[in-house]
Amino acid sequence: MKPLLSTIALFVLSISVVSQSGGSFTITKSVIAGGGGRTSGGTFTVDGTIGQPIAGGPSAGGAFTIISGFWGGGGSVVTHRALFDFDGDGKTDIGIFRPNAAGEWWINRSSTGVTFALQFGAPTDKIAPADYTGDGKADITFWRPSTGQWYVLRSEDNSFFAFPFGANGDIPAPADYDADGKADAAVFRPSSATWYISQSGGGGTRIFQFGVNGDQPVVADYDGDGKADVGIFRNNGGVAEWWINRSTAGLLAMQFGASTDKAVQGDYTGDGKTDVAFWRPASGQWYIIRSEDFSFFAFPFGANGDVIAPGDYDGDGKTDPTVFRPSQATWYIARSTAGTQIVQFGANGDRPIPNSFVP
Repeated sequence: MKPLLSTIALFVLSISVVSQSGGSFTITKSVIAGGGGRTSGGTFTVDGTIGQPIAGGPSAGGAFTIISGFWGGGGSVVTHRALFDFDGDGKTDIGIFRPNAAGEWWINRSSTGVTFALQFGAPTDKIAPADYTGDGKADITFWRPSTGQWYVLRSEDNSFFAFPFGANGDIPAPADYDADGKADAAVFRPSSATWYISQSGGGGTRIFQFGVNGDQPVVADYDGDGKADVGIFRNNGGVAEWWINRSTAGLLAMQFGASTDKAVQGDYTGDGKTDVAFWRPASGQWYIIRSEDFSFFAFPFGANGDVIAPGDYDGDGKTDPTVFRPSQATWYIARSTAGTQIVQFGANGDRPIPNSFVP
């Protein structure tokens, strides 16, 4: 086994903290319409603030302002959804892509246990499933390197649309970069270390340089603000480096792992922030840095020859370590709440769909 690098070089360029609090205050004319839930902070508590926008006149206290029943100047509510959830039940679904003459998708919906299958794409296409339409369900999607075309099968009605974005040699890295609830088409161009992100929320296309040639994208929400953060996994002389440009908390850089390890970033602790993590094929060990305090823990799960496929399979908000064993077509899922699950699904040569963006 390669030794775990014990040195973690951490550089935080900027930190932004958003809080909601205040001393004592008075709310006048505050009929909160159709409300539900609770908001609190400091020495106050307000019940029923989720409702219609017209709820009375403005009220102020401390460093905050409430206008018509809504918080002004505070942080927004961030909803974290399970990746590769094709039926919208909040759980990652077991599924495979089979590179036959016509690309086959086989997905077992966790809500019903029913498997659906279809042909969509070709063996040379790059699978890129995500929720591009914002309905809470992942859309079956692929990117064609030869043309730079994206093909998206809408989960709502199984119709599809296509559009060009990217060029041969790019690496697809779709995610919700603008926090509008929809995945944005994105590519990383290694030759120029340039990112191209087509923001679905109307912000236009972002083009910027981050990384160097040879880096691999490791995109996720590392600071919990609801926006995917650009990140790369770098082989620096056999040492694995992580460079993450967090959209709220600033740049994060560290050495963690070896170049032969597999990046498996995910929210393993359930705090709403992605944890830097890798899996070591030679030993089957998982190594995870907690986003809360940058301590790390490790455990064995899987064996050499397995294909990693982490996801939130039990819907508890925590990423579950998972491997697919091609020789037996068997899934091993270490569910953090529901216990370990062992399932036969697929065949030798299939690619697990939750492995879509693993470098």
